Order: sequence, then C-alpha cells, then structure tokens
Amino acid sequence: MNPFGVAITDETLRQMAKYRNKKITQEDRAREAMRLIHAEDKNLNALQHVLDLKDKYGSGVSTLCLVYNATGNTLQLVEQKDWLGYVYNEQPPTSFENGQWLAFLHAHPSSQALGCEAVRVYRGQNVHGEVRDYMIAWSAPWGPDYQNSAYTEVREKDHFPQYWSYIKGLLEKAEKITTDETDKNCASAVGIGGLTSPEFIAILKHKFSPQP
Repeated sequence: MNPFGVAITDETLRQMAKYRNKKITQEDRAREAMRLIHAEDKNLNALQHVLDLKDKYGSGVSTLCLVYNATGNTLQLVEQKDWLGYVYNEQPPTSFENGQWLAFLHAHPSSQALGCEAVRVYRGQNVHGEVRDYMIAWSAPWGPDYQNSAYTEVREKDHFPQYWSYIKGLLEKAEKITTDETDKNCASAVGIGGLTSPEFIAILKHKFSPQP
C-alpha cells in the first residue's frame, strides 16, 4: 500500500556484490533507487492505486499524482498549498523512504469548474547533512484555452512559503515538463500529461556519480 515499494537501504545494497566490502553512501542509495525505479512493478502498483481513486471519484478535472524518492534518505512533507482543489478520499503518508512511490488524487473544487492547482514541499538532506527542500507543483485548469503545467525547484530549508504567489505565476507559465539541476547535490524533475485528468509524475533525487 501507499507508499509503494520496499525502502532501498544500506542493507539492500549489502546484498549486492558490487557493494560488498565497500562503504555505502547516500549517493549509492540514490543510484540504486533510480536503477530500481520500476522494480517489482511498484510504479505500476502506485499508478493503479491512483487510477482506482479516480474511478471512485468519477468525472471531473483531477490530477493523478505520483512522487518518487531517489534521494538516498527519507523525505518528509513540510509544506502544502492547494490553490484549487483538494486531495480526494485519502491523504498520502507525510513521509516516505528512498526507493518508494507516493500516490494520491488531487481533485477540482466541488461544484466548481475551475480545475486543480497545488504545490507540495518535501524535505530531505544532501550527502553533507545540509537540509534541502524539494518543491513540486501542478496545474490542470478547466477549459480548452488553458494548458496543463508542472514546475519544480530545489532550495534551502524554508525557502518557499514566502514566494507562494511568485511560484504560482511560474507554474502557470511553465511547460508540461520542468527540471531543476541547479543545486550542486540535489535535483528534481516533474511532468504532467495533457488531458483533463492527467498523470503528474515527480522524481526527487540526490545526484550520484557513475558506479566505479
């Protein structure tokens, strides 16, 4: 169940020949999380869960949200803002481990043809122990003259709340795919489909070097 997938930990890596007798790092855990992003169909299980929520919800604009943790450590939800809409039926866990998917349905406001638009911030740490906040945002407005969009940034602790209005503007001008590689150690990528109930996929990760 939510979150989906078994956490990828030091113990997971110790079972792999290439990590035996090697000091395991956060970069190693992040590398394996990306390599195993589809392991044991955890991505498909997460998608099926949100599709089931959509079936239960019925017609109307919604966003099928899928978030993957490849940071090498736990991520914790620290900020959330729903400009339009709400999380339908069940709130996802507020924390999830390296190598796991979160899945939830964000639906448009009841009795209003306005679409849905929201932002979430997940907090982790880089390999140096410095706090990093991963911001992900999606917009699925109602009407033929509007385009779905997705936006993301990685910044220092508590950076985002003071900029909500500015971020909302950036989101509404964004394309369907946005990446942020500006941080030395951390990165994020988001994408959204073009339908009235699109999939929104976010990949939050720690950068890593190729395996020696």
